[in-house]
Amino acid sequence: MKLTKTLTAALLSMTILSGVTYAATPANTLVIADALDDIITLDPGEVGEVGGIMAAKQIYQTLIAPDVTDPTKIYGVLAESWSVSEDGKTFTFKMNPAAKFASGNPVTAHDAEFSLRRVVKMASRSAFLLTQLGLSAENVEERIKATDDSTLVFEIGEPYAESFVLYALSSHSGGIVDSKLVMENEVDGDMGNAWLKQANSAGSGPFVLNTWTPKQSILLTRNENFWQEQPAMERIFFQHVPESAAQRLLLEKGDIDIANKLGADDHTSIAGNADIKTLDGSSGVIYYFGLNVRNEALAQPDFVKAMKYLVDYEGIAQTIGQGTIKVHQTLVPEGFLGSIDHNPYSLDIEKAKELIASSGVSTPVTLDAVVWNTPPYTDFAQAAQATMAQAGIDLNLLVVDGQQWLERYRSADLDIWVGLWGPDYPDPHSNAKAFAVNSDDTPDGSASLADRFGWDAGDISPRAMAALRENDNEVRRQMYEEIQLEHTDISPFLYMFQEVRRVAVRTNVENLELGLTLSDDRYWKVTKD
Repeated sequence: MKLTKTLTAALLSMTILSGVTYAATPANTLVIADALDDIITLDPGEVGEVGGIMAAKQIYQTLIAPDVTDPTKIYGVLAESWSVSEDGKTFTFKMNPAAKFASGNPVTAHDAEFSLRRVVKMASRSAFLLTQLGLSAENVEERIKATDDSTLVFEIGEPYAESFVLYALSSHSGGIVDSKLVMENEVDGDMGNAWLKQANSAGSGPFVLNTWTPKQSILLTRNENFWQEQPAMERIFFQHVPESAAQRLLLEKGDIDIANKLGADDHTSIAGNADIKTLDGSSGVIYYFGLNVRNEALAQPDFVKAMKYLVDYEGIAQTIGQGTIKVHQTLVPEGFLGSIDHNPYSLDIEKAKELIASSGVSTPVTLDAVVWNTPPYTDFAQAAQATMAQAGIDLNLLVVDGQQWLERYRSADLDIWVGLWGPDYPDPHSNAKAFAVNSDDTPDGSASLADRFGWDAGDISPRAMAALRENDNEVRRQMYEEIQLEHTDISPFLYMFQEVRRVAVRTNVENLELGLTLSDDRYWKVTKD
């Protein structure tokens, strides 16, 4: 069904500034408020931003996926079965013959071959999710092969934990595109990137891209050729509303169905509203300060450790978080293999001053901290600014929009980044690779957060890679536990909190599945009474 021009205009103009209100959202449309100003592409071969992944997950499907209720269970999506060779290096997938794209074209192993090769050849920021398996532009055509329409052979460089390989293929970079349609729209050898980047989609998922207006909204419409159970919703409309209070007001008025970014105060405000309910879910998101050790002061280990004593973790969790975060000071999220209860730091001004003195850094010292202009980042930064000032560390808060926030982070053009890490898949290596592995120890040479912030992880890096190669889960668990005890103390990552997922929805919204990882919520099962 095509969207009428009148409804399109109404939805696209529904911003907090417009003043447009409804008694309720349209019965066939799911309206979601979130922060969308970080998105730069919707091409599954390169998407990597929070909002972009959230939308892409509704459009594209992967070969396999983890069960949201039990991530140890992996089920087939576009692949109906798979097997692994005795040496652990070759994965053979049998495609589901019922699967088809929104175009009506069948989903074949050749589409999977094209899509996975494409990610590697495009060499975007998200390509590491596949290149970390030993794939490169030089070997990908040899290692990813469709032997016929129904069989995909996927070979990795060396044996890794089997679950890790499957989790990596279930990430957003594993989204399969309609190769015929994409190549019909190739320009100058870009493999359809310009066509897919903003205005078009070529997936097999429950929705297709209708309109994306950067920093404003994304409109998805139902895939009428969807090969599985048709979504009840004809449309999903993501509206850019970064402010928590604005999301709450829209939710209370019935102008939106889901508020993804409510702060603790606004969750408290809606507690007695009979028209709104709160859904709780698991989240692997970790909030942290990344400290760039290229800065002279931040290159001093005792100074970095001092900063870890200059955050009022419990106070922030209680007064700002109010049930939406919990103190977490290690790299593996609670609920993942290898997670530990280890929170050695608390606010201790005198201890911090002693460490600063032993570091040789003269105070006062000013550090630039780049902060996304949306809660909870601004709240965390302001709270830390107040306590760090008591030890002579002045945080100069550079509050910017989502795209600038990511650009400064990716270019390492900063002293401190106030940010988050959401694992790309429910395996500890998603975080260990980011925070503890240097590029020299990876098969593809891809840079990590450790590299980005200028930190040499020493022997922690090869130890983390050794844990990745271990197939015995108990041994692997112990390896990650040992790594974290050391990493928390010596790394330039000031871990603060793990998110406690809380999403506010109108009471007539049913069957929303909250995902296990960043931006993995599943909206295609939603119904509205």
